[in-house]
Amino acid sequence: MQHLIKLIFISTLMSQTLFAWGKTGHRIVGEIAETYLTKNAKDQIKKLMGHHNISRMTVWADEIKSDPDWKHANNWHWCTIPDGENYSKGAHEGLAVEKVKEFISLLKTKQSTLEEKQIALKFLVHIIGDLHQPLHVGNGKDRGGNSIRIKWFGEATNLHSIWDTKLIDFQKLSYTEYAHYLLIDEDRSMIRKWQADSLLVYVNESKILRTQCYEFSKEDLKWEYFYNNKSLLEKRLLQGGIRLSGELNRIFK
Repeated sequence: MQHLIKLIFISTLMSQTLFAWGKTGHRIVGEIAETYLTKNAKDQIKKLMGHHNISRMTVWADEIKSDPDWKHANNWHWCTIPDGENYSKGAHEGLAVEKVKEFISLLKTKQSTLEEKQIALKFLVHIIGDLHQPLHVGNGKDRGGNSIRIKWFGEATNLHSIWDTKLIDFQKLSYTEYAHYLLIDEDRSMIRKWQADSLLVYVNESKILRTQCYEFSKEDLKWEYFYNNKSLLEKRLLQGGIRLSGELNRIFK
């Protein structure tokens, strides 16, 4: 019995440390992205997937982590850029940037099979969301905050988990409610700008913004940390969705 409890505890820790934005966060990104898809993009995605519900697709890449056949994909969700450095292919751990490029190319290639394109799309809508979570562009020192053990309102957790799920779930909103809440103050000119941004723009943003994630002085994070980071969290969710829509609109012209 003790052995079983230990296994469950380890499994819980692994689920906390390996996942990116939690399911709610990814679905928020997907819901926002679908709002700004062109008709052509929606039609082509529906032809490819049988539907164009992006929020439904966004969590698949995390769900398959329990499948041994996809163990090799665990490092596709993040990248590493040490402080004071710029992104350089192959220089550090994490393949998220290169995988985004690969999946975009695969989706644009006529010779790609239906299955290849379906898998590429499901990974793409997930990883673009991941790269907007600041701690998914790690500094190479603490596994994107996973090694920093702290508390959230008295509950033992880690810094990465706070940004993946705790801050989002604290709002007590469904993913559709949260997405619609973020879209209330719509700025069309800003949306067009974000849709046009390149991959390395938001990767470098996350590298810079992750500094704010580490700005706390207490071991038990509560209201103050939430208040100080709510705006950043919500801006990254919004940017993730809008930039994902821009990428999909370019792929599926």
